[in-house]
Amino acid sequence: MINFALIKWVVKHLITKKKLEKTSFLKTAYTNLTNENLDNLIYYLKKISGKPLTVKCKRQNAFKILWHDKETKLLARCHVQNAAEYLDFIKENIKTEQLKTVVADISDYVQFLDSNEDTSFILISTNTQASAVQFDNAKRLFYNHQIREQYQNNYSTDLLTLYSIRLSLESRVRGLLGIDYAKSSGKNIGLSTLIKISKGLKSVQYSTETDWIEIEWVNNWLNHHMHRHIRPYPWIIHQALEVLKPFVDPKKPLINSDRTIYSFYSATYVIDENILKNEIELNLKELFPEVQIRWLNKREILKNK
Repeated sequence: MINFALIKWVVKHLITKKKLEKTSFLKTAYTNLTNENLDNLIYYLKKISGKPLTVKCKRQNAFKILWHDKETKLLARCHVQNAAEYLDFIKENIKTEQLKTVVADISDYVQFLDSNEDTSFILISTNTQASAVQFDNAKRLFYNHQIREQYQNNYSTDLLTLYSIRLSLESRVRGLLGIDYAKSSGKNIGLSTLIKISKGLKSVQYSTETDWIEIEWVNNWLNHHMHRHIRPYPWIIHQALEVLKPFVDPKKPLINSDRTIYSFYSATYVIDENILKNEIELNLKELFPEVQIRWLNKREILKNK
């Protein structure tokens, strides 16, 4: 006579035992970086994060600085998918330190999505760095054009990267507007306002790949991390660079009627600079009636010839 109760117990026991056996995709890649282990990790991250999300969704959630509890799962999925994409992007030349940083940073999100994965080997990071270290980096960058070898890693340099990204974004926006600075009531008008002015301009033809909404996400995210001195996740830095690339460093030429034009500034094309200048001034005066503008001698913009 078949003892169905016994069979049911055995099956249940085996399933429970299997669940208790931790998987170790993170640990395996962390301790032994090989092409196979890296590919397995990327595949694993994609698998636990569910159905592929749209680029827009992944970026919007990556750059969020505030969110509600009900968004936690979606946020975790976005971070894990962005991390997988980043690893896939750098895997041909990845360094052990880069992989270890990603694994350490992503472990909490992995644990949220898959409690069966072993993350016990990860040391908790305070995500803080002594001001003396930052000062030493600044001195060595200025005087020696390099930093100490011991600080040449994601943990020490990623925060510095944000300042460079922010500088390039502000330089590009001010460059296309042709504004050195703008003041109202003695106070400087900030980049966030200048971005809003830029995206509403009618006299500039922007590249179809320029996405002002995403650029605003990146700017808010940059401000948040820079003001709080928080080291960002490397996969979000990657997304920030991808967002800004078509605007700041476009690789595609501008095709205008019968002309193909190659330029650093092909993302921004203007037919009449005088019309553009008047539009900028009018838009600023609507927001700041007493605005004072100091114009640059030359714009970072592709002009009709």
